[in-house]
Amino acid sequence: MSERHYLVGTAGHVDHGKTELIRALSGMETDRLKEEKQRGISIELGFAHMVMPSGRQVGIVDVPGHERFVRQMLAGASGMDVVLLVIAADEGIMPQTQEHLDILTLLGIPRGIVVLNKADLVDEEWLDLIEEEIREELKETAFHDAPVCRVSALTGDGIPNLRQTIDGLLSEVESKKTTGPVRMPLDRVFSMQGFGTVVTGTLYSGTVKLGQELAIEPIHILAKVRSLQVHKNKVNFAEAGQRVAVNLAGVDVAEVERGSVLVMPGVFKVGKILDLKVLNLFSADKPLIQRQRVRFHLGTTEVLGRLHLLDQQELAPGKEGFAQILLEEAVVAVPGDRFVLRFYSPAHTIAGGKILGVAEFKQKRFKENVLAQMRMKDQGDPLDLLEKEMIEPRTDTDLAARLHVCVTELEESLKSLEELERLEIWLEDEAKLYWGKTTAELWRSKLINIVKTYEKANPLRGGINREELKTRLGILWTHRRWQTILEQGAARGFYRISGSKVQTNEGAEIPPSILKRLEGLRLKWQRDTLMPPDLVTTAEACGILKTEAPEYAQYLCEIGEWVHIDQYYYRQIELESAKEILSEFLKIHGEAGVSEVREMWGISRKYAVPLLEFFDNQKLTKRSGDKRILY
Repeated sequence: MSERHYLVGTAGHVDHGKTELIRALSGMETDRLKEEKQRGISIELGFAHMVMPSGRQVGIVDVPGHERFVRQMLAGASGMDVVLLVIAADEGIMPQTQEHLDILTLLGIPRGIVVLNKADLVDEEWLDLIEEEIREELKETAFHDAPVCRVSALTGDGIPNLRQTIDGLLSEVESKKTTGPVRMPLDRVFSMQGFGTVVTGTLYSGTVKLGQELAIEPIHILAKVRSLQVHKNKVNFAEAGQRVAVNLAGVDVAEVERGSVLVMPGVFKVGKILDLKVLNLFSADKPLIQRQRVRFHLGTTEVLGRLHLLDQQELAPGKEGFAQILLEEAVVAVPGDRFVLRFYSPAHTIAGGKILGVAEFKQKRFKENVLAQMRMKDQGDPLDLLEKEMIEPRTDTDLAARLHVCVTELEESLKSLEELERLEIWLEDEAKLYWGKTTAELWRSKLINIVKTYEKANPLRGGINREELKTRLGILWTHRRWQTILEQGAARGFYRISGSKVQTNEGAEIPPSILKRLEGLRLKWQRDTLMPPDLVTTAEACGILKTEAPEYAQYLCEIGEWVHIDQYYYRQIELESAKEILSEFLKIHGEAGVSEVREMWGISRKYAVPLLEFFDNQKLTKRSGDKRILY
């Protein structure tokens, strides 16, 4: 199993001690620019790493707190597993703290810790007071239940407890997708003498390997991985969740901008029009309006664009709605990604939400079919939504109607599910029926279990009747669809069908006690050739209940040993002998009456007449007056 990788980041107002806190946690310096060291504030993203008490390897992102550097903060916050909201004990929540909170809420960062830093500058009473005030301020935010850790990055007080708290939260984090396609938003691009172009970022998904060919989007440039570093150590591969530096061959540093994305070629969509679900912040002082120009932030990308509201005239503070954004430059976007919108000028955070997909064209406003598609995309992955509708075999027309889309819009998704082996295709006449593979397999398992249980309880019945099986399965399909799926399932070898009965491939296992009674019946019938005894009376003599006697006889008929004629049961072997005797007699004499047949077979009239009628029905003989002749 691959090792899990984690990313912890900071957020908070300038000069509240984020960089010092990371130094206290990791022992590493994240301010790397001369200007940063001179001014005492972070301008660019800084990175460190540490090993937690549990042994977890954790990367740390130090994001700028100054309002002029919120773009860098946005780039760093994307992909965090746990965020440390750093608040100075001597100042409390400040304006930039609030904007960082808004951004973290919009980005959906799942876990956070409030770090009350600089605790050494105030007394205990003040700390209690400021913590109570902070909890009140955070009541309506994503940090309302976050643990509060009091620390001093300068003296080291509270740092061990903070490490344990971080470690505890990381135990709840799901591992990122190391098996998916590579996607890494780039937050730094630079050139190193003797190496060439180097890009850095947090690997969102997939595994990057030496020698691998990757694409830089949205500029559509292919480049090969020359070398890799994780935490300043050379590695042969890097996995999702890690901070990675990639040395690329075949691309010039001037061609690549920060905000580009390193991806597996041909996998991710690039576009200038995105479908969105937008939330206008509760703290916003104005509604979002149609065609409003905004700064669009996605991962490490910042692009200008205009909002195109689809379901509302304007989006009031605290309200959600569907929209598109018409961007001035193309971006890489994946459904489910979180984005942030900032006011064009002066820049401040106003809204954000979730990417629903890359669109090919601008949609018309207030159209129910458009909004239905948006709702469908909002509910989850389009393939998952389509798969949920295939809980039974359905045509593409039926699926399209259920999802409020055109049939042509489903074609690509159905093809993708087929390639991923997530659906089964059946036929009803010439029409294709689509059925989710997982659901179909569960359905068949349930069917086979019902048949198996029935066979165990009724081993002589040769399986369960089709209609009784349908009732037990609780199926409401049309009769034609039920019969179609049932018979195709047998043709595919999942079970067997014999006439109106459905059987398991193994068939029923008959208990020894029943086998003994069957053998008793067989012996009775061997003694009375063409004059069989009464079924009920004979069966009771063999220990078979009166009510069960027909079931035993039916079983012997179904396996071909007996034949039911009129009110009697005959052994098949005796009928073959009688047929041969009658055929030979008629070939020689041409005709035979009932009395001649009685003498020939050595039986009474009450048995001879039904047998002759049976052979008439078998097209062996036919009546000619009172006689029989060959057919």
